[in-house]
Amino acid sequence: MKTILISLLFVVVSCGKESSPEGRSKIRDEKLQQTIDSLKLQNEQIVKEILLIKKELKIENN
Repeated sequence: MKTILISLLFVVVSCGKESSPEGRSKIRDEKLQQTIDSLKLQNEQIVKEILLIKKELKIENN
């Protein structure tokens, strides 16, 4: 009986997202999307900063 319970426990534990290629793929995709979102925010902030600098220097936008 203990052997069966231990076996079931291993089956349950090994059924996480990380155990299947599809699950690992989803995790990877989520991390990539988070990175892309972060880069978009950084890019927007950089553009805002450049516009502020141009405004301070009174450089026209070509």
